[in-house]
Amino acid sequence: MVTYNCNQYAKDVKASSVDQIYTELGKRIVKARNSNGMSQEKLAANSGIDRSHMGFIEQGRRKPTLSTLFKIAKSLDISLEQLFKGL
Repeated sequence: MVTYNCNQYAKDVKASSVDQIYTELGKRIVKARNSNGMSQEKLAANSGIDRSHMGFIEQGRRKPTLSTLFKIAKSLDISLEQLFKGL
């Protein structure tokens, strides 16, 4: 049985690398939204979140939960795999 010490792992991950992931997720959301011809307001409404919160997610200034990312991906008609692939 392999056990992992999450606290140690968290110390090894630099905050800047986590911030870069959220910035890239935001860029991917914007690209998918634009590809679908969808406004930020429409995506936010379809995802059940506030428009300003969506704006912060797209800018990488908020760290959305997995359930929020799932709602966004579903509204964009993409999978979470597509959203996260290569990160």
